[in-house]
Amino acid sequence: MAIEDIEKALEPYRTAAQAASSQKAGARNPAMQAALLEKAKREKARRSKTNMTEQTMSGVNEGIAGIFGAPVDLMTGAINAGKEGLNALIGTDFQPIENPIGGSDTFRDILAPTISEIQPQNAAQRFGRRVGTEVGAMAVPGGIMLRGAKAPLAVAGGEVASALGSGIAGQASREIAPESDTADLVASLLGGMSPVAASRAMRPSPKAPTLDELQAQSSAGYEAVRESGATLSPKSSDALAAGIESAFGTRPATRRMNPKAAIAAEELAGDMRQRPPSIAEVDEARQWIGDNVAGSNEAGERRLGMMMKDAIDNHLDQLQPGDVTGTNRANEVVAALTGAREKSRRVHKSQLFEAEDTGLVAKGLRRAATTGTGGNEINAIRQNVRRVLENPKLRRGFNETELQAMRDIADGTPTQNALRLIGRLAPTSGALPLGGFTGAAGAAGATGNPLFIAPAIAGQAAKYLGERGARKKIAALGELIRNGKPLPKKAVNDLERSVIAALLAQKAVMPAYGSEGEQSAVVRALSGTSVE
Repeated sequence: MAIEDIEKALEPYRTAAQAASSQKAGARNPAMQAALLEKAKREKARRSKTNMTEQTMSGVNEGIAGIFGAPVDLMTGAINAGKEGLNALIGTDFQPIENPIGGSDTFRDILAPTISEIQPQNAAQRFGRRVGTEVGAMAVPGGIMLRGAKAPLAVAGGEVASALGSGIAGQASREIAPESDTADLVASLLGGMSPVAASRAMRPSPKAPTLDELQAQSSAGYEAVRESGATLSPKSSDALAAGIESAFGTRPATRRMNPKAAIAAEELAGDMRQRPPSIAEVDEARQWIGDNVAGSNEAGERRLGMMMKDAIDNHLDQLQPGDVTGTNRANEVVAALTGAREKSRRVHKSQLFEAEDTGLVAKGLRRAATTGTGGNEINAIRQNVRRVLENPKLRRGFNETELQAMRDIADGTPTQNALRLIGRLAPTSGALPLGGFTGAAGAAGATGNPLFIAPAIAGQAAKYLGERGARKKIAALGELIRNGKPLPKKAVNDLERSVIAALLAQKAVMPAYGSEGEQSAVVRALSGTSVE
């Protein structure tokens, strides 16, 4: 071998020896040692340098990789679970599939240049990466929910807000319990639902129409009937005339003893048989009977007048399109009449309770106020509601749901009755409790013991809560009457439903966080892996 070849072969060993010699020299030289240490620190800082943007975008791309690879991951998890079952059942040795093509690892490799291998360096970066992952994982299910959405921008905004809430809550659980996948899943679900809960809370609850709105709708319905020019058919008109006359029965004496009512019935029935009236004229006849017969000072005349009004009401309530002539829109006319009459009834029933000066509630509160303290407000309200329940005339027209609501107010619940009893200790409940409070206050001042006035304070609080509860019950009764039926509960709307569906789909297949690796909860369940 030539000398040149020998020297070339020994060159690496010579270089290593020189490096070792330099390190020894550096170890003996403090300045050199410090320089080498500083250089190592700079190199480490360069390699571990990251920022919030890089971590957040890395999370977004990790989420995208996870959600796109989820179908293959799910299928692989099912196959692996089947293999484990066969291995346990018949003793085979099927090996699990790892890193399937098309799974989340495939997409993560594709997106590797956009995913930082440097771990977050502080809490802010950890939150940023987690939120980014949630946003990325929402891409596919969120996009599906956007298809066909009536308000895609609103749905997209809700999904982003849900992803933010999910990421913040999930990472917060990780900061507290780093190894708990269950805590992470629960927290991220609750966080993702928080925008939906906020949206639902901010939406106003269903409201019943106001009295003014009901009156306007009723008037509009009657006006539509008048403008239609619709009249009763001759057959329907004859049936109505017979119904009015039937109020007098078969005894001729009834007519002779109640001449005003008899004359009114004879005139109305005769006119209807001679010329079928318009529907508007029938309603005017009903009002005329109410003013001139049902409003009579004589009991017999009033009773007959009410029976004549009932005959007209029953006829109009049972009116069918075939009973109407003079229009080619009989169906619309009958529907408008039915709606107008129904709303008019609601107005009448509501005014019985809610009229500003003459309603039973206003009367009760005014009567309570005249005692000087207003201490019997609950009693006054209950007594006036009981009046309706116990008076057959006043309770006419109220349905069973409305009557039950009145019973609940009049009888009270155990809690309301307890508050009412304790409320009698309130200083504002009358002269006697006020005097007792004055004495107790004096004793508390003299002894320095505030317990002397505790009963009065408890009584005042109970009185306030009891009166507040009674007013809420009355308000609910008014809403029930004006709406004509119980108000629907506030339901989840289409936007919120879309956000919930996207969140649940994402949680089912998105990668988990923590010690179990990047598998979804569903994949871990299929493979039998513990959640914790």
